[in-house]
Amino acid sequence: MFPLRAAPNAPAGPSPSPGCQGSTSRGGEHRIRGTAFPREGKSGTQHCSRDPPLKPRPASGWLRWSAARAAGAWRGTAAGGRPAEGFWVKRRSGPWPRTSLGSADLAQLGGSLGLVAREEGVGVLQAATEGEVGFRKRTRHLLGSHTQLELVLAGVSLLLAALLLGCFVALGVQYHRDPSHSTCLTEACIRVAGKILESLDRGVSPCEDFYQFSCGGWIQRNPLPDGRSRWNTFNSLWDQNQAILKHLLENTTFNSSSEAERKTQRFYLSCLQVERIEELGAQPLRDLIDKISGWNITGPWDQDNFMEVLKAVAGTYRATPFFTVYISADSKSSNSNVIQVDQSGLFLPSRDYYLNRTANEKVLTAYLDYMEELGMLLGGQPASTREQMQQVLELEIQLANITVPQDQRRDEEKIYHKMSIAELQALAPSIDWLEFLSFLLSPLELGDSEPVVVYGTDYLQQVSELINRTESSVLNNYLIWNLVQKTTSSLDHRFESAQEKLLETLYGTKKSCTPRWQTCISNTDDALGFALGSLFVKATFDRQSKEIAEGMISTIRTAFEEALGQLVWMDEKTRQAAKEKADAIYDMIGFPDFILEPKELDDVYDGYEVSEDSFFQNMLNLYNFSAKVMADQLRKPPSRDQWSMTPQTVNAYYLPTKNEIVFPAGILQAPFYARNHPKALNFGGIGVVMGHELTHAFDDQGREYDKEGNLRPWWQNESLAAFRNHTACMEEQYSQYQVNGEKLNGRQTLGENIADNGGLKAAYNAYKAWLKKHGEEQQLPAVGLTNHQLFFVGFAQVLPSWEARGLPFFCSLPGVSLAIWAMQEMGLKLECGKWSGKALWSAPQGCPQKHERRPEEGECFCRP
Repeated sequence: MFPLRAAPNAPAGPSPSPGCQGSTSRGGEHRIRGTAFPREGKSGTQHCSRDPPLKPRPASGWLRWSAARAAGAWRGTAAGGRPAEGFWVKRRSGPWPRTSLGSADLAQLGGSLGLVAREEGVGVLQAATEGEVGFRKRTRHLLGSHTQLELVLAGVSLLLAALLLGCFVALGVQYHRDPSHSTCLTEACIRVAGKILESLDRGVSPCEDFYQFSCGGWIQRNPLPDGRSRWNTFNSLWDQNQAILKHLLENTTFNSSSEAERKTQRFYLSCLQVERIEELGAQPLRDLIDKISGWNITGPWDQDNFMEVLKAVAGTYRATPFFTVYISADSKSSNSNVIQVDQSGLFLPSRDYYLNRTANEKVLTAYLDYMEELGMLLGGQPASTREQMQQVLELEIQLANITVPQDQRRDEEKIYHKMSIAELQALAPSIDWLEFLSFLLSPLELGDSEPVVVYGTDYLQQVSELINRTESSVLNNYLIWNLVQKTTSSLDHRFESAQEKLLETLYGTKKSCTPRWQTCISNTDDALGFALGSLFVKATFDRQSKEIAEGMISTIRTAFEEALGQLVWMDEKTRQAAKEKADAIYDMIGFPDFILEPKELDDVYDGYEVSEDSFFQNMLNLYNFSAKVMADQLRKPPSRDQWSMTPQTVNAYYLPTKNEIVFPAGILQAPFYARNHPKALNFGGIGVVMGHELTHAFDDQGREYDKEGNLRPWWQNESLAAFRNHTACMEEQYSQYQVNGEKLNGRQTLGENIADNGGLKAAYNAYKAWLKKHGEEQQLPAVGLTNHQLFFVGFAQVLPSWEARGLPFFCSLPGVSLAIWAMQEMGLKLECGKWSGKALWSAPQGCPQKHERRPEEGECFCRP
């Protein structure tokens, strides 16, 4: 909690006087970092000497200063009229009755202390009458007794004091006219300051452990929820978005003019009908399996029907056994779509789980248990189900052995192979490709000359050989197992419980307590994401945020292009082409316009039948509808209005074939962005995300595409060699870092590492450019950070994460340490092959010299 409140338009005041102890105040305002700030409570108020005079109240037992003296040196009173200690002269012990103090005593006291006791009250006024005359005489006598030199020196001293006071006043006015020395006291600033303070761990030095300093409080207050393998600000914000969508969809007065939006509500409500889903149990899937061909595990099956089962499973119901087929822009001719085929077919998230059977024995056993349990839920017999599922697992292990690792697929020039269907047939003859693709893309007419882009010719060739040497019963079991995986999320709770046991072994997650409505929101987002996005945008999105975000992107793009100009290793021809590509990047913010046009939105989902009565059937209809939508894209050119993320998604992306960056409305919210937050936080939050996606256009994969989105060589050889040298250095550097005891694969995460580094650099340079144009902004109260430091702390606090195995880590997907970069910018700046200091974290929080070190011989430190 942040216990301080700000009065509206609270004025800025001077910084505390050295004479004031602790926090100072004026008129009940509590000052932090030299700014007036209201404080709750009435006691302990003090006033600095530079505050204006206040009319004193009588206080028994305390000697008042003369009115003339008080005008220049008033200290003030404590609550209730009592003078504050340390600023008043306390009377000597013994009674000094105010009514019996004679004129002689006043004169003597006035001469020794230079004061006149002027008490309010009749007795005092009468007693003081004679004393005034005597006091004046006394004053003249005293002055007259000094030498002329003393009088001159006294005058000079008074003049110097006046000049010095004037200087202090002028400096104070100038100090408080500078926004960098004032504090933002808006409600938004106070709220965000409180959240930042809650996330900090003040017990840790940012020089020693920047991650713990920035995020230690967040980690302590945000334990990993049950059923989650990871928890971070992305997850938290998505939960908030889901709650908004729940409220919209469960509104009993829901009355939309869009049929697509009405379908969205029907789909969501069908998912919530748990009683109906439990009543049906596994029967809907059993019926589907029998309709296709049967399953050797549960009963009779068609032994000579491999192609028909493949077409149904991979075509009608969009599962991906052995390989995946999709329609997308041709990487070498980005103005046209083309059929594309890539490797697929593994259930576990990485091929590595299958290959090292000793290290992953626990996971493989849990997976086999899961397969057996689902087989038996669908009617399999205990005696044979495990044995047959073991055969399916062995087939997946063989697939894993021929699957190309992701870190060997980063050079798209090498894995891109365009050929005709006839050539594909010769490459992988175990599949009738013309028959399969014609069924998948019906009603389009395809021929042997139809172009197909294959990513991984060696893989497809080996898959064809694997199919030829595998028994038909195992092939059938494997194909139907892929269908089972695709559809079990639509069945009763027994299937969900079986999956949770596997996930607990795989990720260390505990049993999920996720409410059914959240599961249904996610399913609705998958099925009718843009219709759901229409509801979300109309309810939450501020159109002005879109304009501000566009301005931020423009500033970041400019900063990025300026950085390109400083790369000494890049030749001018390549540099110019890179700037042209950066200029050509198309940014899409918030949502596609068509979702707010009911007719256009309805056209997108025309043909998708949704019933409120059967969730399982709604999912089957979705798979079939998706196949038809995919087929419809083949003969059309790619559209910029076609987004790959829904508006409510908390994420962003760069698409190289369109050379575009996309930032959905879902991420344009706090803590990533808020219109009334300091620019330091916005640039450190959504600004870094923008810079990250922008930098992807020039990472090890994005740099292969030109400004038109075509995969072609546009770098000069010398610059390309230098780029590869830098990225090799970065790959080596990141491969030395560990997350939860495991070393990162610097090659696999290279693109993200480049984007992380380049994005942070671009966003920070953009923020500095903004400051240069607009001037320093006010600081947040109580945080104790400069705005430059706030940028990095804000950046850190949007990316903390918990991992299910119990250790926190600091990353952006897919697991790259970002604390490294922030540490570099806060105190030490890493360059490729050298180390230099950078004083962003200045005193008193500054990193001392002892934290600077030089890399050991052969040690590589890089940044793009």
